[in-house]
Amino acid sequence: MKKIIYQNIFEFSPDGIVLCNSLEEIIMANQATTLIFGYSQEELINKRIEFLIPTHLRERHETHFQTFKKYPTPRLMHNEMNLKGQRKDGSLIPLSITITKISSEEISDLYLAIIRDTTDFIKKTQEFEKTTVLLKEAYHLSKLGSWEYDLIKNELFWSDEVFEIFELDWEDYKPSYKAFINLVHEDDREFVKKSFQDSIENQIPYNVVHRYTTPSGHLKYLRERGHNLYDASGKITRTLGSVQDVTEVQKQKKLLNEYIIKLENKNKELEDYTYIAAHDLQEPVNNIKGIIEILISERKSLNPSGQEIDQYINLISGAANKLSNLIKGLMETNRLGQIDSMTEVDFNEVIKGAISNLHNKITTKNAEIIIPNDLPKVFGFKFELELLFQNLISNALKFQKTDVTPVIKISCHNQEYSWLFAVEDNGIGIDSRYKDKLFKMFKRLHTQTEIEGTGIGLVQCKKIVEQHNGEIWFESELGKGTVFYFTIRKSNGL
Repeated sequence: MKKIIYQNIFEFSPDGIVLCNSLEEIIMANQATTLIFGYSQEELINKRIEFLIPTHLRERHETHFQTFKKYPTPRLMHNEMNLKGQRKDGSLIPLSITITKISSEEISDLYLAIIRDTTDFIKKTQEFEKTTVLLKEAYHLSKLGSWEYDLIKNELFWSDEVFEIFELDWEDYKPSYKAFINLVHEDDREFVKKSFQDSIENQIPYNVVHRYTTPSGHLKYLRERGHNLYDASGKITRTLGSVQDVTEVQKQKKLLNEYIIKLENKNKELEDYTYIAAHDLQEPVNNIKGIIEILISERKSLNPSGQEIDQYINLISGAANKLSNLIKGLMETNRLGQIDSMTEVDFNEVIKGAISNLHNKITTKNAEIIIPNDLPKVFGFKFELELLFQNLISNALKFQKTDVTPVIKISCHNQEYSWLFAVEDNGIGIDSRYKDKLFKMFKRLHTQTEIEGTGIGLVQCKKIVEQHNGEIWFESELGKGTVFYFTIRKSNGL
């Protein structure tokens, strides 16, 4: 019975089984061996085992076999030994071989070899290794790392990619939940802890974005995701998660929001233009039409004198000039930033140009202009930046107190991301009630008879500053003067 069992095991084993004598001659070979090598059992019997080994490996095989006969302990010759067999058609196949010695009083020394064709195994291993490499590369390119938190043992495991994302050395830093929380930006810690606790209590996914300051001082935005695992009683055991560097995504979102705000401002600007076309520009046109109608009416009934006609003509001329100035200001504002390209701009030259353009006004008012030395350079629109300072200085000259020498001080301050400029005057000041009205198209705080102007200068200033990714505002006190502040982003600069 046992003999039949052994014979069945021998014949129907999925692995090749070969029995050799001490001369390395094949005594027996099962069916699987014939499938591996392509020989029939008859062709294999009495052949030396080296018959199945590639020519260039036979010498090495002989050395191994002689060593095994001297020290016959069972051994597994695994894949890393790069063992090869040679088929009948001459092709080579990868093999894994286990060899053992069989001996007893009844039989002389025999050697049993179990042979496995590892072609499929090696192919799958190579595919797995390739997939692993591609996955690691994908993790690297997507700045994605994985982590596992064992809540029973309170142990946190980080993949190599997580250490890379946090810019920490795995030899120096030991991950733990408490240590991780301390890495999170202090303003985000409570939010991260609460989000993780909520995910556990409510059995929902853990998904947060938090800030992190690297050892080199750079700010990163990191997205943490986690999936909680629970035991049969509903108690959490582990969390499997990932962390991804989404700093660039957050930057793009911020830029997108900025562009949306700019687009909304553009739409508001278009609404202002529509309002102007319907109201502000219509006013002088209506005045001209009304004066002409009066003139026609009087000519028909009263035969007006030449002096009265001149008076009407002057009124028409004034209304026409006002209309012309409004249209000119509207067109100039609309063209800002569209005529020339951005170039390197030296603010020393910009302010000198603005002052030169206002030379007559400055001289007439005997004004003092205080300018700092060594002003910065930026990448921007030279004409527009010159117009910015020209409008602010012109405003300061225009809104001066009677019998007081105008003093206008320009200053520049270096901030982290921007240059902060200030244009300070000792004029009449601005009522804080008009803070929101000041930068709107053609909105004036004084009548035309009090102080000349179209009300477009500060609108142009606002547009120019926004074209350079900055902001403009003012601080003022009635009777004491005004300071206009504006920023110019360094990201525009060289």
